[in-house]
Amino acid sequence: MNQKLVESLAQIILSLSDEERHLLESKVERPVVLDPEVGLETRLKGFEDKYQMTSEDFYQRFQAGAIGDSADFFEWNTYYEMWNAAQVKAS
Repeated sequence: MNQKLVESLAQIILSLSDEERHLLESKVERPVVLDPEVGLETRLKGFEDKYQMTSEDFYQRFQAGAIGDSADFFEWNTYYEMWNAAQVKAS
């Protein structure tokens, strides 16, 4: 961890007005996903739309080494495995 960076950021944040802090909070807050499967399904759908194939088809092709190794594909693979694990737990 870069302690100097953290200390500098803390000083900057502490020097902000209430209005500026509120604006900063609104920019860094992430939407709350109550059901993790919904978040995973949304991410999977994004990849499916982008690459015009189902996650199941992608996963089989990726595992077989029949598709590239871009960062997107590693991310998609991870989300698919997480989604699959959630399905198994739910059964």
